[in-house]
Amino acid sequence: SAPTWNQLTVQQQKVLSALESKWDTMPIERRQQLLTKADNFSKLTPLQQDNMLQRFETWNRLPKDQKENLRKRYKEFNNLPADQKAEARARLERFQALPDDQKQELREKWQSMTPEQKQKLRERFNNMTPDERKIARERLMRIHENKAQ
Repeated sequence: SAPTWNQLTVQQQKVLSALESKWDTMPIERRQQLLTKADNFSKLTPLQQDNMLQRFETWNRLPKDQKENLRKRYKEFNNLPADQKAEARARLERFQALPDDQKQELREKWQSMTPEQKQKLRERFNNMTPDERKIARERLMRIHENKAQ
């Protein structure tokens, strides 16, 4: 069984302080998961801890519907085959490597699209073969590189 709030170590209480009022009413399994995470958190460097806390604060500020959407997308990602997960991670790394102005341009372009346009683009991409996707991504990267020059 998971300990009550008063049975936690000072370090665990410090890491889990945002949950103090809920702790004793949470399901045992959830408390055990959180204890494992708190113990792992304590092993991180101060910089890693700061980064994690910032992500946690960002998460807490999100609206409930956005959190649900992200949870759904996370589950979908975890159900992908390993090669598709690797491809998605590589795409994210390529995006993150872009200069800030190009990232912003892509975000604005995506945000300016209607839901129907976004869905059509997703369907078009999903219906491509892996080779066609690779060619399309390379073409887009060349376009953005030319714009940057």
